[in-house]
Amino acid sequence: MKLHMKWKVLTLFLMISALGTLAACAPAGDQDTDVTTLIYANLTKNNVDHAAVDRFNSTHKDVQIEVRDYLDEDGISGQDRLMAEMAAGKIPDIIDLGRGYSSLSLLPYQVLARKGYLEDLWPYIESDPDLGREGVLEAPLKLSEVDGGLYMLFGAVEIETLVSSPELVGDRTSWTFQELRDAFDAMPEGSTVLAFNDSRDWVATSLMRYSVGAYVDREAGTCSFDSPSFRSMMEFVQMFPSSEEVEEETAGLDVTDIWREARARQQKGLQLLEEVSLTVDDLPALDAQWGGRCALIGYPMEDGSGGSIFRPRGPQLGISSSCGNKEAAWEFVRTVMTDPPGQQSCIPLERDSYEVKKNTAMTVKTILDINYVTNEELTAPPLTEERVREFEEFFNSVDKIDIWDGSLFFLIREICDPYFAGARDLDETIRLLQNRVGLYLNEQM
Repeated sequence: MKLHMKWKVLTLFLMISALGTLAACAPAGDQDTDVTTLIYANLTKNNVDHAAVDRFNSTHKDVQIEVRDYLDEDGISGQDRLMAEMAAGKIPDIIDLGRGYSSLSLLPYQVLARKGYLEDLWPYIESDPDLGREGVLEAPLKLSEVDGGLYMLFGAVEIETLVSSPELVGDRTSWTFQELRDAFDAMPEGSTVLAFNDSRDWVATSLMRYSVGAYVDREAGTCSFDSPSFRSMMEFVQMFPSSEEVEEETAGLDVTDIWREARARQQKGLQLLEEVSLTVDDLPALDAQWGGRCALIGYPMEDGSGGSIFRPRGPQLGISSSCGNKEAAWEFVRTVMTDPPGQQSCIPLERDSYEVKKNTAMTVKTILDINYVTNEELTAPPLTEERVREFEEFFNSVDKIDIWDGSLFFLIREICDPYFAGARDLDETIRLLQNRVGLYLNEQM
């Protein structure tokens, strides 16, 4: 569905919500019984932990959770159907607010929070006997706050960042575009900034998620793309090959061949940086790969902030402020943190679970490769206490989180893509961003 159609639905929703009438969710079950049904609005295929729903329902006689799917069908957006129902006062109790892995929010999360549709979850965490503030890793949760309230809960994160050798980029966790160019200029001829198969489209998607938030003020409903720092970012993206050039470069290579070629170039000193999804148990292998210790430097940011970002993993759930039984809803929603589904390769936000992962990384060698002729293992040593302390300092320094309004993100990409393709100049691109993004933000005020 075209973006302007989504805006019409969103505008209708906000006009109704502005009246301040939050319709309470009435129990959806048989009114002759004492059973309350909590509606779980799901917007993403295969994103619901049905085992957790079944466990909850089997242990609760007076409260049951009913998953109601709002998926795209026959060209009709599930997001728009749910928004229309909410505009009419039919508000679910538990709401799917993210895509699990990509973290592009399917609903206008910040708008829902500011309009009072979502419950602040900090009080529930603080009073939870198994959690409390001291029982969670706060940094990613605080970055997802809206005006000091936590309206979305998720149980795990990765850190997306760029790594390199300290000999190439220095021992730092932030830098500018010019500093990156200076480091790249010192590389041998034939070198690449990232892996040889990383395209302009890939870099644009990553870098915009990291940085565009600095140019958007949701509270004021304004944007500021006409700035030297944004221009530098756009010009940096143009340094990378187009998707067509990458396809030509990798023609005839399978995934394994591409990986081996990228790794060989990195080992020969022909690749400056590598984009990774970092967890504490990944660090031993990355350190070994980059000569014994890697620099967690991230993307360049002109404003002096760090170029690394938290990416939530697993379901990202909210509780409506009009929920029929908030305590029961919390009892279910908390399971995304206390029992996250299938999140082995991640950083759990429940502190005890994190400590288990950390202790494993400090006591068990990491297998890097196996010689299948001799059965010998190539391993990386466990992390030292000093290296873990550096990782935790880095973790707490990350100042961005990958929670995006999907409609806004795709609008920005729609405007910028012709520039990346050489079909529109930068001045015209910035003018369109100022006008169209500004209009979008104003419609949400």
